[in-house]
Amino acid sequence: MKAWIAKAVGALGCAMAFLASSASAEPVTLVISADTQQRSWTVDVLLKDRRLTNVTVEDENLKRRLTFRAIPVAALLRGMPVAADATATTAASDGYVSHLPMRLLLADSADAPRAWLAVENPARPWPRLKGQSIGPFRLIWTLPSGHAASVVNESLWTYNIVRINITASPAERFAAIRPAADQPADGPVMRGFATFQRVCFSCHSMNKVGDAHLGPDLNVPYSPVEYLGDDKLVKLIRDPQSLRWWPDARMSAIDEKTLSEADLKDLLLYLHHMAGRKGT
Repeated sequence: MKAWIAKAVGALGCAMAFLASSASAEPVTLVISADTQQRSWTVDVLLKDRRLTNVTVEDENLKRRLTFRAIPVAALLRGMPVAADATATTAASDGYVSHLPMRLLLADSADAPRAWLAVENPARPWPRLKGQSIGPFRLIWTLPSGHAASVVNESLWTYNIVRINITASPAERFAAIRPAADQPADGPVMRGFATFQRVCFSCHSMNKVGDAHLGPDLNVPYSPVEYLGDDKLVKLIRDPQSLRWWPDARMSAIDEKTLSEADLKDLLLYLHHMAGRKGT
């Protein structure tokens, strides 16, 4: 009996400690910064914002039609020192980083792709993705009828967002990821470089620089084109589990909608080129 009471008291103590820590936890906050200006919002504040409206989309992450409460991202950025040629670096709570062209986030009309910040109501949580929560802040997109969805592919539907920094492009900030200066601006290596920034730089570094380190560096000490070769690397990109089975792997398959065959070939050429520019 004494042993049972001791266990019960111990369990109750753990429960009370959990409740106390939950009660004292800071509310989830979204921060947007540009130059010296910074704005922040909690979930509660945004859920009361009069600009919040119902937005129905074909969800690229959850692969279904859903309606969200959301605010145009352009409205949140209004009045901040933001240039159309800048980059929005979105940081997620799990370390995922996405680099988005500001011109897309600033678009605020029905005849162009439009970015929205969706806000999750704790009383009505969103469906989970692979068993994980994707709230309380995420980007969703509305596309005008007939618009090519490839312009806003799955990599731009970022979730678990905690911070958005308006900065120069990755190419400007990280000299070590740039191809050699003699590469033609419209050549395959430079096209592959653009693809690398859009698809790979969200999780991987290059020559030990970058905003994200969820995956291994793609050039140091070896590039995957050196230790896997093109054929196996393509398998890894298209379906990671087909090359190495790993139940806890975080890399998702990248389909042709997000990465076309032409873009994939250019990406391989960029990686081969950078294999000769380690640490430069």
